[in-house]
Amino acid sequence: MKTDTGGHWYTADGEARHWQEDGKKTTLRHARKQNLFPSVTTIIKEINNEFLNNWRVKTATLRAKANPAFKNESDNMYLLRINVLNRDEKSTILEFGTRIHAALEKVNLHFQDEARKATKET
Repeated sequence: MKTDTGGHWYTADGEARHWQEDGKKTTLRHARKQNLFPSVTTIIKEINNEFLNNWRVKTATLRAKANPAFKNESDNMYLLRINVLNRDEKSTILEFGTRIHAALEKVNLHFQDEARKATKET
C-alpha cells in the first residue's frame, strides 16, 4: 500500500476517518498510528483483479476496433487518440462508482444507526 496516498479509512466501529482534524487526507501513516482500517475498495485496488484487467483490455481493444487509424496517422498519434477515448470512459465509470459507493455508505450507516438504537433499547 502506498504511504503517500489517501483513501477511505474507518475505525473498528465503522466510522469514516477519511480526513484528519487538520484538513489533510488520511494516509497510511495516519491510519497506522490511529489503528484505522482501509476500505474494501482500498484493499481491492492493491490486488491484481483479473476480471477488471480483462475488462480493460477488452474495452480498449473494442474502442480501437471501432476507431481505426486515420490515413497517414502515425502509430503514436493513433495510440494517443485511443488512450484519450479510454480515459473519457474511465472518468464516467469512476463517477458512477463514486455514486454507488456513496449510496452504499449511506445504507451501511443507516444499518449501523439502527443496530445502535436496538442495542440501547435492550
